[in-house]
Amino acid sequence: MHQSDSVWSETAAWVEAIGAIAAVIGSGWVAAHDSRAARRREADAAAAAVLKEARAALATKTAALNLAILAATQIHDLHVLLMDEAWRGRVTRVSASRALMATERMLTAFPIQTLSDAAAMVEFMRFPASLVTASEIYANLETDVRAAAPPDRAALFETCNGQMARLDAASQRQLGALKTALRLEGVESAGVATKAREAKST
Repeated sequence: MHQSDSVWSETAAWVEAIGAIAAVIGSGWVAAHDSRAARRREADAAAAAVLKEARAALATKTAALNLAILAATQIHDLHVLLMDEAWRGRVTRVSASRALMATERMLTAFPIQTLSDAAAMVEFMRFPASLVTASEIYANLETDVRAAAPPDRAALFETCNGQMARLDAASQRQLGALKTALRLEGVESAGVATKAREAKST
């Protein structure tokens, strides 16, 4: 074999070896890059899942708060109506207790376990009971007013109004306690909360 053939053979072997080393390094770099990309995708998916769960929890808490605000507002509105002389003449013809019971059904149908907090669940469940109490007070007033002589009706209204005033004050305290339990002191529904504030100012 000529010396030049030997040199070319050695050169070819070195080139082949270097190529093999480069291929190994390249495949390792690609694998590492793919691994990093996969980890980034997993991290992004985990972060997205956490964000989705947080948004769902916030939506659930806000829905619970809105229902409670609606209940407290209805109780307050009924308290205001009982002080209205014009409304007193309609008591035997218009039953406000039906609206209270409709809201009470929405409250009891709410999936309370989604609040995931015992204190929040306890505070939330005070509102269906408050609405049932308000409905009973008003239903009793309807019955008593129909049965009473006109001169005796004013005393019935005053008694009922006092009961509703205490219930109204209690429901407002309960609303504050629910906001604290839900950790939503600064979160309010734009529509329903505005109505509640307007009702308070009447």
